[in-house]
Amino acid sequence: MEPMERMIEDALNGGIRTDRACMLVVGPKSTNRQSLVDHVEEMGHVCLVTSSIDEAWEMLEAHDAIDVVLVDGQACSRESLRLVRDIQANRSWVRAMVWSDSLDPQLTVDAIRDGASDFLVLPADFQRLNQRIEQLLERVRAARENEQRMVNLLDACRELSESRDEMSEQVDVLCSDLASAYRTMRDQVTDAVMVSEFKTLISQDLDVEDMLRTALEYMLRRLGPTNAVVYLPESSERFGIGAYVNYDMTDRDPMPLYRALGEAICPPLQQESGLVRYEDAEAWARDNGLDATMLANTQVVAFACKCGSETLAIMTFFRSADTPFEDSVAGMLDSLRTVLGEQLGRIVRIHRRGQDEWPKDNDGDGQTGMEFDPGSFTDDQDGSEWGDLAA
Repeated sequence: MEPMERMIEDALNGGIRTDRACMLVVGPKSTNRQSLVDHVEEMGHVCLVTSSIDEAWEMLEAHDAIDVVLVDGQACSRESLRLVRDIQANRSWVRAMVWSDSLDPQLTVDAIRDGASDFLVLPADFQRLNQRIEQLLERVRAARENEQRMVNLLDACRELSESRDEMSEQVDVLCSDLASAYRTMRDQVTDAVMVSEFKTLISQDLDVEDMLRTALEYMLRRLGPTNAVVYLPESSERFGIGAYVNYDMTDRDPMPLYRALGEAICPPLQQESGLVRYEDAEAWARDNGLDATMLANTQVVAFACKCGSETLAIMTFFRSADTPFEDSVAGMLDSLRTVLGEQLGRIVRIHRRGQDEWPKDNDGDGQTGMEFDPGSFTDDQDGSEWGDLAA
């Protein structure tokens, strides 16, 4: 029965011995080779036998279980020793024995240099063959254990590296979330402080002109140099100029632009709940029938200040597109316009309370009787439809 067939049969019968090894015997047919194979198989090991170096390589590639290579050093000379060196370079656990029928010191030295673990002189060394093979197999087992330990360590290192990378990604995400949460909290605290400061400033003024002047000064400190116009309602459908800041139109009369801008922007903003920004104010002016040259290369930001459902003011800021409004100012203006609308509503209620007639009841159409009467907030009695506050 062939050696590999015997191993398969033993496996099927459950009779595989843990100390059984597979050995490859390489050398031409001879009495010593046959005797060596017989001794090895009597020990319970399996032998694969070949006389060809090329066939030996094929067997090594086909059978990973080969632990020991026994080579006839005298018959195969340098080629067999090269086989020993190349095998150990590819399979570090494989051990090699070189045998010869006579003692050759030079061959012995060459075999040891090329990686052989032992040198046998046959048939003289058959008496100690069992002991020397067992010693060799101990080295094989130790080498295999080391190899397996190294594989396990490499697997553990790979798993640790993957875990580290995963943990690093999670830490990066956590740090990003914490940084985002910190920025959000910081912005909220900053907004709260800003709103409280703005509310404190404008609540000290119960005069519309003074309050608007204070509000514009505060907003422009944060927006930077900007043209600004505040439109106050004169009736449910008409708005007049309540205040303005002329920043870069000192070389011409700005009132025509303010009036035209108010007539175009106020009606739609009464129904608008958010902020609007026209990045190309020139195109917007052209679409609304205005003189587009007045808003050439200009950006416009506008919003309505409401108290309840009533629009009590419409604020418009515009300046050159070369210094555009940053996205961050949207949150600031949105917070401040709410406070401004509340303060305007408070002033209206106080003003109405001081008159000799009751405020109008809600008539069901969304009106609260809080409309502005421009004549009641200014000493200008010349019948002008525009307010007179300017900065």
